[in-house]
Amino acid sequence: MRADLGLRRGIVDIAPASDSWARAFVDVHATLASNAPASVIAIEHIGSTSVPGLDAKPILDVLIGVRSGAEMSSLDDWLIGHGMLLRGNADGIRPDRMYGYELEPMIRLANVHVLEHGDADWRRYLAFRNHLRTNPADRDAYGILKRRLAAQHPDDRLAYIDGKESFILPRRGR
Repeated sequence: MRADLGLRRGIVDIAPASDSWARAFVDVHATLASNAPASVIAIEHIGSTSVPGLDAKPILDVLIGVRSGAEMSSLDDWLIGHGMLLRGNADGIRPDRMYGYELEPMIRLANVHVLEHGDADWRRYLAFRNHLRTNPADRDAYGILKRRLAAQHPDDRLAYIDGKESFILPRRGR
């Protein structure tokens, strides 16, 4: 899955947009979908690497939608079996159950978010991705903002994330 992906945990660095990110997601999707538990309804590519032409941290974001009431321990076993590291609930920031994928220690290649399929947070992730895919002016403005924030906070991902919120929130849908 390498495809020019990977960033040391805690570091913020923005890479030029790459077509290889979409191809890497196709590989991840095929691998995960090949033996997904019955509770998995959909696997989506989200985040900046899912938007053609958008510079991004070189880390895939994968959104897995599960049925309401899905048994999390079976999902943990499935994803850990694929080499994912359980991170819990997005460090208390969001409701996602989070996993990370590292090919080598401390070098994050992918973040995997697990949510109830179709819930409000699921819809917001997809709404923002779809908005950026169909609005080049916002895509470009977001890229400029991300580069500025990365320069201001090169080793503080939480400050980087916080700095993007005022741009993201009105474009995510409610």
